[in-house]
This record gives sequence, C-alpha cells and structure tokens, in this order.
Amino acid sequence: MEDELRLAGPDDIQREVERFFEHLGRWKRPVFFFEKAWQPLCDVSETPDEVIVVIELAGVEPGNVNIAIEENQLVITGIRREPPTAARRLYHRMEISYGTFERRLPLPGRVDAASAKATYSEGFLEVRLPKASKEPPKEVEIDVTTRKPTE
Repeated sequence: MEDELRLAGPDDIQREVERFFEHLGRWKRPVFFFEKAWQPLCDVSETPDEVIVVIELAGVEPGNVNIAIEENQLVITGIRREPPTAARRLYHRMEISYGTFERRLPLPGRVDAASAKATYSEGFLEVRLPKASKEPPKEVEIDVTTRKPTE
C-alpha cells in the first residue's frame, strides 16, 4: 500500500498532473454556482423607422427571458437550464454554456419603448424597437428689451 502512494519521479508527477487537468476539463460546472455564466450572441441593426435586435437563445424557455430598456440600453437577462440527464456522463467536449445570462446593448438612438415588440422563434428572440420621433423644438422664452430712440 505504501508503494501505491509514493511517486517514483518527475514522469509520475507529470502523469498525475495531466490526469488531474483532464478531469477538470470534463467537469460540468453547476448552473447555480456561476452568476452571469454566459452571454448570448446578438445582432443590432436599424432601418429608417426602427432598431432591430436579434438574440440567439437556443434552449432557453421564453418564460425564462426578461427584456427591459434602461437609459439608452436594451437589457436582456434570463437563464438557460441544463437538460436533465438520467446517467452520469463522461464529456469529451463541453461548449454549450448554461446558467444565467445578461446582455446590455447600447441602442444607436432614442426608441419608443412602449411600442416595442418581441417575438421568439426557433431559438432566436427578435426585438423591434420603433425609433422615437424627433424631439419637438423646445419653447424658449426670449426677453425683449426696448430702447428709447436717442434724440
């Protein structure tokens, strides 16, 4: 038993370290331990009438997404839950992120938030934000002073 615990030399240590890091690479992190675990990909475009934002949210339930406008930013938050698995898995590649997400996207101009519309289809959320009409000119009071003509 004593021989099992003893490492013979640098090669044995290197093999053990490699095994350790291989194990870490296959570890699937629990969703609830990581805040803002990932950021979905987004496209922001505009037409003369509206700003259009498309967010890739494959595997996210529509009820797990929140959309808000804060200042001049579109804020999308939510959670993508890991699908339940019956058996323990040995991962060879882990590229899909799970957990909570948040994207804050600066908008290219003022929008009419009250008229915004969002649709979710085939893993893509599309948010259409009508551009706000130009601000009407502000009324400015101008003091008028009168001069008496000089005689």
